[in-house]
Amino acid sequence: MTAPADEVPISADVVTALLAEQHPDLAALPVGRRHSGWDMAMYRLGDDLAVRLPRRAASVGSLEAELRWVPELSRGWTFPTQRVVRVGVPGAVYPWPWAVVTWLPGVPASERPLGVEAGPALGRALAEIHVPVPAGVEPPLNREQSVALAERGPGLASALDLVAASAAERGVRLDRAVADAIWAEALAAPVDLPRTWIHADLHPYNLLSDDGRLGGIIDWADVAGGDPATDLGFLWLSLPPDGLAAAVEAYGGVSAATLARARGVALALAAGWAVWEGEELTIATGWRAMVALGVVR
Repeated sequence: MTAPADEVPISADVVTALLAEQHPDLAALPVGRRHSGWDMAMYRLGDDLAVRLPRRAASVGSLEAELRWVPELSRGWTFPTQRVVRVGVPGAVYPWPWAVVTWLPGVPASERPLGVEAGPALGRALAEIHVPVPAGVEPPLNREQSVALAERGPGLASALDLVAASAAERGVRLDRAVADAIWAEALAAPVDLPRTWIHADLHPYNLLSDDGRLGGIIDWADVAGGDPATDLGFLWLSLPPDGLAAAVEAYGGVSAATLARARGVALALAAGWAVWEGEELTIATGWRAMVALGVVR
């Protein structure tokens, strides 16, 4: 699946024009290379900053949610993450809100995988993120990750069929019985935690690797309320098995029910990534997670 095209012109010249118009004290800083995700474009600005801009109209609300909630939620966080430095508004050359954030060194964990040593730091980071949503507060709803576990079932079944059909090409096979058992256990597990804040997109592209150590967590555009088991499920995509165990231990107090739900989320994510139509890095990550879950041998 190919990422959608920009719906409006976005370039280094656009970034420079926006800065000159709204934050002229930053306009002389050199604009670096572009980094593109599904929803956002990001340009490095000088040595210490970056500019984030929605690429699609559908992503504007995500940036607005990030700007609304993350500065407040992050006050007590001790892990490296991007901080909002300036907020931009629609301008003459760009129609949507945008932001200047701090730049973090490192490379995406999709390119340089996290090692076992990253597990404890990532587990502690998730424990800091997963603060219960206060009564009376309505957090953003993530249509993919704030859902009940059972809603992932149809997509999982279709993905597992495709995994089974393509496993032989990779010299492996899908153990459907193991997959079905993981999913059944996840569905049977009670939701034993209150709704918390979650990152909701904690895959390796949104984690920075510093030679295998956790260099930071980025891209809070999908921040939402949900089951903390959702973020924990992403760990199977991002860590080797020993690192995963270390993350869960450092997180602390993970019940058997929460771990079962996390494994169910991990299974749905891994199967979907394994049959992704696009970048091989994404596909390979899904297959590795399926092996770690014990459903592919």
